[in-house]
Amino acid sequence: MVKRYFENFPVVTYANTQIVDITRRVKVLENISTNPYVFYPYELDASERADQFSSRYYQDSFKSWIVYLSNNITDPYYGWYMQNEEFNSFLVTKYGSLANAYNKTSFYRNNWSDVPNIAVNNFDALPTSLQKYWLPVYGSSGVVTSYSRVAQDWTINTNKVVSFPVSNTSFAIDEICNIVYSNNVTGTGQAVQTINGNTLYLQHVSGTFLTSQDGNFSYTASNTGYIYGTQSGVNTAFTGSTLQANNLLAEEEAYWAPVTYYEYESEKNEFNKTIRVLDNRLSGTVANNLRDLMAQ
Repeated sequence: MVKRYFENFPVVTYANTQIVDITRRVKVLENISTNPYVFYPYELDASERADQFSSRYYQDSFKSWIVYLSNNITDPYYGWYMQNEEFNSFLVTKYGSLANAYNKTSFYRNNWSDVPNIAVNNFDALPTSLQKYWLPVYGSSGVVTSYSRVAQDWTINTNKVVSFPVSNTSFAIDEICNIVYSNNVTGTGQAVQTINGNTLYLQHVSGTFLTSQDGNFSYTASNTGYIYGTQSGVNTAFTGSTLQANNLLAEEEAYWAPVTYYEYESEKNEFNKTIRVLDNRLSGTVANNLRDLMAQ
């Protein structure tokens, strides 16, 4: 019986070295992957590896490839549930530091969770642009008694994108930038790109944002703002600002929350803690299926 997944793959020569051709993919679970009766959910123990689970359940550690295929895992290192130390190391490798992962925004999401219901008269007083975030709650008589937030994880890439003409564009892509209009008027954003060496684009802009048309701040030779890159250390004046894209109206911003890289990766990792397990009685059939497909 086939037990070792890659034993069934052909060997090719690459750079004068004999290696297994892992590009040869087969759909060994195609006939049963949609059958809900042959899989069951399982929450991994604190530090359980795929080979350890396979050894315990399938009595064969080499059948860990069945676990990977059952859960569409192509990366056995980072596609598997990671413990805190391993997870933090992954964040540092991917984002440069834990601080970057904790502080940088990945995207925005509808923040419906844990929001209390509102009364009917409060809903009626909302502008039309905000009523889409609420659903009616009906009483026993069929009359609307209150409104609850729409429980949908709507997402958007960013809240807004703003461009600034600057004299120095040596910012690191995705670094957090402090936007200072004056001593008491500040905001932040993350660098998206620079154009022609004199325009900086920032997204995920929070705090105060003023355009060149705002009467509260005028751009003159004696009154310019500046942008400071917290990673690159670049400090450059800007002489204007233009709203390039605006995904949220001002009144909508309270209905959305930034999701940091840490939150995004943590949610993915917690999701990986619960795996889909193929019934042990079918493991032999799947192994034979793989052998027959690779023999074709």
